[in-house]
Amino acid sequence: MATVTKSRNPSLESPSISAELPEKVASSTSPLVSAEQDYTIVQSTQKLGRKTAVVEDDEPLVDTTAAMAKNSKKTRRLQKQQQKRLQRAVARDRPESFLDLPAELLQEILGCLRPSDVFRLQLLNSATRDFIQQNERAIAKDIVDRRYWVLQRCFPLPIRLEEVDEHTRLALLNPRREKMTEIHKKPYQHIKPLDPREVCSCPSCLVAWNNLNVALDFAYFQGHLNHREPLPMIPRGSSPKWNSELTEAHARIVERAISSPLTTVGTLLRQVRFPPQTRVHQHNKMISTKTFHPSTLYQVTERDANGSDEFLERDGALVRPSYDVPFNRDNYYSLLAYVPNRKWSKDERRWLYYARGAHERDLEWTRRWFLPKAGDDGSQPVPVPGSQPAMKT
Repeated sequence: MATVTKSRNPSLESPSISAELPEKVASSTSPLVSAEQDYTIVQSTQKLGRKTAVVEDDEPLVDTTAAMAKNSKKTRRLQKQQQKRLQRAVARDRPESFLDLPAELLQEILGCLRPSDVFRLQLLNSATRDFIQQNERAIAKDIVDRRYWVLQRCFPLPIRLEEVDEHTRLALLNPRREKMTEIHKKPYQHIKPLDPREVCSCPSCLVAWNNLNVALDFAYFQGHLNHREPLPMIPRGSSPKWNSELTEAHARIVERAISSPLTTVGTLLRQVRFPPQTRVHQHNKMISTKTFHPSTLYQVTERDANGSDEFLERDGALVRPSYDVPFNRDNYYSLLAYVPNRKWSKDERRWLYYARGAHERDLEWTRRWFLPKAGDDGSQPVPVPGSQPAMKT
């Protein structure tokens, strides 16, 4: 039996098509759906995209956790004690004088000074003098290599006899050799002969001894030459007291230079001082017209030669080489400078030094000719060290 339900709202009444729509809506929303009712499932055809990567823009976390400041009487007291300890440690580490510097650094500093400054530093106190004397050889080597590397090749030092081996000493002190070399020991007025018992008497050491004494004597009389004062003349065969004292003083300086490197540096310093003051000394002796003498030696001034011998490496075409030893003080008038053991090469345009190796060659020759043989005193011949074996025929 059908039941007709009237509409409560008369305004909603509509034709039959309108009446069917609420019924369908009601049937679709009703929780009780009939099992026989058909329905359709609509699926989306849109494809899913790739999963986007997540980029984290956050900066890494920094741990800013700090200890809380302690504020108490005990903390302040500990901080003051720590600060005092640090101040005392810094005060101990701070050098109070230049002697507290490392030895290598102090040696490098002293090697940059002039020889006169090093000599004055030895008068400062005993600690400074002891340090300089202990490192004398290294300091002198630095000074010579930096300032006087030309003069050290022109003025080699003689060798002490105690530094020569025993076989060579026997050959040097052989009476037969001393008799043959008397001509080389002829005393000069301005050079004291060396003692063969103290200094090696080979030809190269004899020449080195004479060169150093002449250099000191020539530097001593530079004041007379620069002020055009005549040099004192000594009659032949006489030896005034002043001349003996002067040659003795020069010989003592050379002897100290052999054993003391700093004295050697001081001797070379005297050589550097006089060349800028040297003028053409032609007021007492005629100079050969073949040699051109410049108005100033090596064209240098006092400033150029202040503490260095670099000016001696300049062009030597205008300077006469020092081949011969001045055998008399009269030769000083025509002598511009005394720088032996070198010559100027016109082809290479440089100075050539030839003093190195002469001492070893002279000792080899002395051992070969003057070692005691079997017939001299009845003893067996002494083997010659370092000599070449005899050639087979």
